Amino acid sequence: MPSPALAIFRAFLLLASFPGIEKHVVRLVQAAIDWWSGKKIAVIGPTAAGKDSFLARLQNREIPRVHSNSPMGERVKSFRVKLALSHHRVIDITCKGVINIGGETDYRDAPAGWLAVCKDADVIFYVMTIKDLSEKRFLKGRRIREDLDWLMTVMPHLKKDALIHILINKVDEEIESHTDYRAFAVELSKELHALDKAVETVLHPYDSRYTGATLISMKSKPIYTLAINHVLRAVYSAFHETEKRKKAA
Repeated sequence: MPSPALAIFRAFLLLASFPGIEKHVVRLVQAAIDWWSGKKIAVIGPTAAGKDSFLARLQNREIPRVHSNSPMGERVKSFRVKLALSHHRVIDITCKGVINIGGETDYRDAPAGWLAVCKDADVIFYVMTIKDLSEKRFLKGRRIREDLDWLMTVMPHLKKDALIHILINKVDEEIESHTDYRAFAVELSKELHALDKAVETVLHPYDSRYTGATLISMKSKPIYTLAINHVLRAVYSAFHETEKRKKAA
């Protein structure tokens, strides 16, 4: 009988094997490692989505046991991220000037709120939950869609080549409540496709800045490790594809 962690890990591997789960897939070559080095990231999203836990995971710390609201513009000192990849390779990234911020809409819209957090970031991570996805909160009039609309309004004020990646947290909770992983994966693929379409529509003409959405669990280390590798590849791949289009134009 496999351990719960191993079962979840295998289930996630199954989920990741379906078309639409990964938007961009490339090998994490030296160019990608070099590109990520020294990048400035921002972490935003609704309250209790997992922002603090994501920063803790990146810093190889224990995730918070109890959620607490982050102070306005909480600054996190620069830190190095060491991630073990396949074939015993290790990536060493320095993240500089990381800023975390509360997720309430008052924080989002305040003069010193999300815009102040995001304006100098190279990569913006928007953290939502699997429940936000399944309940389609990315549709018009719902919280995730309101945040996407906000991102669209501030795009002209961000770095010229700033990229946006969505992390869909707490997938482990949904996996644990299912027994038919294949049916669950098919349903997730449809929901992710709908999310991608919504994001690209809202962000147009800046939709090329969107690098995709990744299923992740801050709680489950095996899922987190696999997912963060997907994230690194997806973001760099989107950047690389954009650069190729610029050169061809």
